[in-house]
Amino acid sequence: MAIHIDRGDYDPKNGRFRYFVSFVPDEVDKDAVIQRVPVEVAVSVSENGDLTDVAFQLPKVCRTPDALSLLRDEPTARQVESRVFISVPGLSGDTVLASAAELQMDAAGRILAVNIHPF
Repeated sequence: MAIHIDRGDYDPKNGRFRYFVSFVPDEVDKDAVIQRVPVEVAVSVSENGDLTDVAFQLPKVCRTPDALSLLRDEPTARQVESRVFISVPGLSGDTVLASAAELQMDAAGRILAVNIHPF
């Protein structure tokens, strides 16, 4: 399974992109998202705006084996205590930024994706 990163359109008003990081092989169905949990993420982006790294602290509700089941076997994602680190192989970031985001969870309590708001 591979992590899928979707970069939204460029917003000239704030000069930023929106990113959507999915942990499921298919597109995340909006009806499958039952819960949205706010988090703050640290992201690294390359010179051309590609997302290279994401890090965030897991809220307590998301620290269960079920919540992390989609990330457990992903080689580019690591959990260290209450933090998750995701890297994109072959890319290196030029800038590190903080942003608001939300973890999108399904009815089984699994984290399906991270929706990173423009920062």
